Amino acid sequence: MNYTFLKVFSRLFFVAALLVMGSACTKKSAQDPAAYQTGLDAYSKGNFPLALEKFRPLAEQGNAQAQFNMGVMCRQGQGVLQDDKQAVAWWSKAAEQGHVEAQDNLGLRYGRGQGVAQDWVQAYKWFSLAAAAGNQTAMGNKRVAETKMTPQQVAQAQDLVQAWQAQHKK
Repeated sequence: MNYTFLKVFSRLFFVAALLVMGSACTKKSAQDPAAYQTGLDAYSKGNFPLALEKFRPLAEQGNAQAQFNMGVMCRQGQGVLQDDKQAVAWWSKAAEQGHVEAQDNLGLRYGRGQGVAQDWVQAYKWFSLAAAAGNQTAMGNKRVAETKMTPQQVAQAQDLVQAWQAQHKK
């Protein structure tokens, strides 16, 4: 009876070890710059399923550029059903990490009410952050947003920008 228990236990231990090693290998490969480059190459050739296969694990692990790319693919319906809410979700993750293009795109979604409720205060916040990083498009978008806002809304948005910058100091 002890022999049977040990035999079963050793098999379970072996299977568990394989699963752990497989998980570690998956995490390592998902962070591999080669996987990202493969995704970029696939995307540029219009092979959206392969691009999605390469970008998604990276994005889920917090890679801001992959999160941005996932947002683009969701917005455009490339390899996935077109979904503005999912695009906003991915761009939000990237924008929170300081990804400038994601910040500008997020501002556009808030300004247009695509994937989120229209909110000029949030749009201005994201445009301001991207503009502060030198994004020329965001600078123009910020000026347009300001024309849609009351002075109180602009002040509120500026407070949000300062709070975000204080929270994300490097």
